[in-house]
Amino acid sequence: MLPVLLVRKAVTLRNALLGLRGWKLIKNLLFAGVGMLMLAALYTGFWRLLNYLEGVELIGPMLSWKLTSMVLLMTFSMVIVSSIIISMTTLYYSFDLKFLFSCPLDSRSVFMDKALETVFYSSWTLILAILPYIIALGRIKGLDFGFYLAYLFLMAPFVMLAGAFGIFFSMLVMYYFPSSKTRDVTWMLGSLSVGFVYVVFRFSRPERLLRPDSLEVVAQYIQYLQSPTAPYMPSWWVTKAMVAYSAGSWGAFAASAGVLCGVAGALYLLIYHLAGRFYMRGFSGAQGSPRFKGRRETLPEQRLGARYPFLRPSLTLYWKDRLMLARDARYWSQIILIAALVAVYLFSIRQLPLDSPDIKSFISFLNVGVAGFVMAAIGLRFTFPAISLEGSSYWLLKSAPLTTAAVMREKLMVSLLPSLAVGFLLITVSNHLLGADLFISVLSTFTILVAAVVITVMGIGFGAVFPDFNVENIHQLESSYGGFLYMACAMGYLSLLVGVEAWPVQMHFAERFGRDNPWDPRAVALSAALFAALNAAAFYIPWKAGVRNLERHEL
Repeated sequence: MLPVLLVRKAVTLRNALLGLRGWKLIKNLLFAGVGMLMLAALYTGFWRLLNYLEGVELIGPMLSWKLTSMVLLMTFSMVIVSSIIISMTTLYYSFDLKFLFSCPLDSRSVFMDKALETVFYSSWTLILAILPYIIALGRIKGLDFGFYLAYLFLMAPFVMLAGAFGIFFSMLVMYYFPSSKTRDVTWMLGSLSVGFVYVVFRFSRPERLLRPDSLEVVAQYIQYLQSPTAPYMPSWWVTKAMVAYSAGSWGAFAASAGVLCGVAGALYLLIYHLAGRFYMRGFSGAQGSPRFKGRRETLPEQRLGARYPFLRPSLTLYWKDRLMLARDARYWSQIILIAALVAVYLFSIRQLPLDSPDIKSFISFLNVGVAGFVMAAIGLRFTFPAISLEGSSYWLLKSAPLTTAAVMREKLMVSLLPSLAVGFLLITVSNHLLGADLFISVLSTFTILVAAVVITVMGIGFGAVFPDFNVENIHQLESSYGGFLYMACAMGYLSLLVGVEAWPVQMHFAERFGRDNPWDPRAVALSAALFAALNAAAFYIPWKAGVRNLERHEL
């Protein structure tokens, strides 16, 4: 039965590709083109890094292979965590599961179909992200095209092994704790794991290994560089196979690849056997809904609505979203990742090797763009999906006596205060750590607050332009072309914002350096006018386009 399900996926993919016509085809081609440009930029960075490491005397080749084993180990760990989070949705909450179970299919085949889907969704972005690294590694080592074919061959069992950990964990947890609340706990644990790995990796300060003044220390650890990195993990088996291929040792390559494929096959045979016993009980328990006990008390929204009747519709929607935030563990798991991101960001600012006060102030000004990028990334996770996450219940909003603009304003009200708080925290703490002067501190704080408002409005607007009310999880929204366009426009806006303010900042530093009469009132007025026009356009155009598109949207 499993081949029938795999053919179904292949036919679905073929029909989706054949259905790409007109504007839809153009959008996907543009999305793919920009993605290729990003991969090319990653390749350039990886090539420069590996070229530098390979040129280090005595230990250069060992450094590059050691870095490769660390990259693969990190990728393996991230795929495991991602599979733990995604497997709950694909195995137990996918929208087509009820249809599949109504067909003459055995539960093992359905489970394995969804298991392979879990492996794909949890690994494709990570594998695509390290592909430029592998291409750069092959070029630096002078390897032929067969090296890349061998890498692709090794990646299949590699990602299947990583995904198997998450699938096996979810299957056992749902068997022994068959409840819809188990998914919430799993999401929390997965997010804690991601945040922990991210923070530990950054706080280990890996950039110290690349500093020329520390190479003498690294040279003392040749034995460490030659030793295996996690020898019992599949990441090391892949590294051994790649090293063996580059050295022309086909026996060692076959041995490492054989171990990798053998362990993957044995593990999936075990999972296939256990699925017949465990899967249906977990799936049955996952279909239940948790009970929420209501409390007979006057809500703050009710008190405000009684005092200000014109705010009652917005307050009602706010009350709904507030309850959703409190009940849905997906939001709290994302907050854990945001806390880790902010901590790593501030730690990185603190570790910048800056000595001059003027350079510190200049970096504080440029930090507006970096902090804005962090806010846009957070907006991609929270603000952009706000409309789409209404899901099938959006028809209630359409049938309610509410305008589309009112619904969008309420979503903006929910997202705006956290965005302002994060932006203000990043800039004020960064300015304090860098010791920025008063002018730069005031300018950067004012700019980031304005940017927080505009980026939040852009998130709601683009989310309304590209709504998807059939989405199963938030990751599908983030990786959509709508999410990509939102991030691209946010980055373009931030670049223009920094460029508009560069002129007054240049005059400020000219004054600090002792230049006579550095300030030009006409230039300042022009910069202020461009600043206002840029923010007005970035505020109005996405919002208006979102309102119009959502009003025309049919359920």
